[in-house]
Amino acid sequence: MTSVEPSSSASAPLLSVEDLSTEYAVDGRVVRAVTQVTFSVGRGEVIGLVGESGSGKSATGLSILRLLPREGRIATGRVLLDGKDLAALPEAEMRRVRGGRIAMIFQDPMTSLNPYLRVEEQLAEVGVLHLGLSRKQAVEEAIALLDRVGIPDARKRAHGYPHEMSGGMRQRAMIAMALIGKPSLLIADEPTTALDVTIQAQILDLLRELVKERGLSIILVTHDLGVVAEIADRVLVMYAGRIVETGPAHDVLRNPYHPYTLSLLRSVPRLDQRSARLESIAGMPPRLDRGPFTECSFAPRCPFVRDACHRGEPALASPASQPARLRRCILPPEEVRP
Repeated sequence: MTSVEPSSSASAPLLSVEDLSTEYAVDGRVVRAVTQVTFSVGRGEVIGLVGESGSGKSATGLSILRLLPREGRIATGRVLLDGKDLAALPEAEMRRVRGGRIAMIFQDPMTSLNPYLRVEEQLAEVGVLHLGLSRKQAVEEAIALLDRVGIPDARKRAHGYPHEMSGGMRQRAMIAMALIGKPSLLIADEPTTALDVTIQAQILDLLRELVKERGLSIILVTHDLGVVAEIADRVLVMYAGRIVETGPAHDVLRNPYHPYTLSLLRSVPRLDQRSARLESIAGMPPRLDRGPFTECSFAPRCPFVRDACHRGEPALASPASQPARLRRCILPPEEVRP
């Protein structure tokens, strides 16, 4: 098992995910959505978890919090928060972790808030449950947090309903609700997808400030490499349920060592190449209900494929000259070039 360690923390990691595999039962078939994923998150570190839709990144976040749908289950592995295995906790204890030690921001701010409850009621509920505050204290804490995340006239907005807020305000309210339990780790699943570019930038600035102020750790689940470049310390690239490349975000995005990462970067529009044709990744991701791979999972789509790529799934390993980088590929890093 290869460990994907924090690059900058000398202390024990806040979170360690070890050999995590997650399965879904679909129409009598078993779909392995996450396969032997191992990584850790340092205190105050921002991890970008990236890949196409269906790559396993959201399933990884949901597995950490044990929020999988009924047909899903953790098949193997441990999820250690300060050394305590969340995968083995009784459900009553796990409920105290969710919203307390670990909070999550879900993809769609338009539907994540209950339309029938005032905003202050939804935020206050978290303060009552996880901090033992009175209802009045929890409402005041909620208002203070709404103000902190940049919602104007926070007291008035707190007394209103979600439909009275813009999309950007609702996303800020979701961040405030995640913070009210004073978490150590925030899992943000596509937190800027439904927002325009200006609001996206404001949300990323807010998350950066919270990391500095609170020492908050963040797992940022996204398909947007621009967002990762803006905020992440490290990036984990997922394909077909596995980590295929990881390393410092700046290094991976500037100089990818895996053909899939390079293909993702090629598909991003660039303002300095207006006339260039937008590239796509040829083919389709592999089906995940057909058992273990007998070849590199990216081989059928890879522009650099060799005969040796069909002889087994490569291990996640470091190039000799770059111990901070890991990738699942048999090619020399210098051959993965446009």
